[in-house]
Amino acid sequence: MRDLVTLADAYSHLRLDFDSSGSADDDWLAVMIPAVSEAVALWVKDESRLYVPELDTDGNPVVDSDGNTVAAIDSNGQMTVRPAVRAAALIELSSQYRFREGEGTENVVPPDAGHGFVLNKVSTALLAPLRRSTVA
Repeated sequence: MRDLVTLADAYSHLRLDFDSSGSADDDWLAVMIPAVSEAVALWVKDESRLYVPELDTDGNPVVDSDGNTVAAIDSNGQMTVRPAVRAAALIELSSQYRFREGEGTENVVPPDAGHGFVLNKVSTALLAPLRRSTVA
């Protein structure tokens, strides 16, 4: 799985000072960008839902031979991350940056909310429509 946000996205969102040699937080970001990307993907439960679907000429999602939605490809040859997913990953990254030791409480989804999960409220709200249901 690819990272859902870039280092440049993180610098901008976190308002980090950086130069040609990077930032003092690069080591932390090198661990947390993939970790947050994975946490978001695991919460959504279906990696294909993280990406903008490719559309046919009628505006319908293109599916492969297995019936899976095909992701749209951007100008860099990468699957295009949905804006809500990108926003959720950046918001979750900033929450983890602010509360590096996990001490934050004002933005945590309470266990009795039915999710029992580690993503913050805003990330959860952005991702909820994309989450694959496990109820049959």
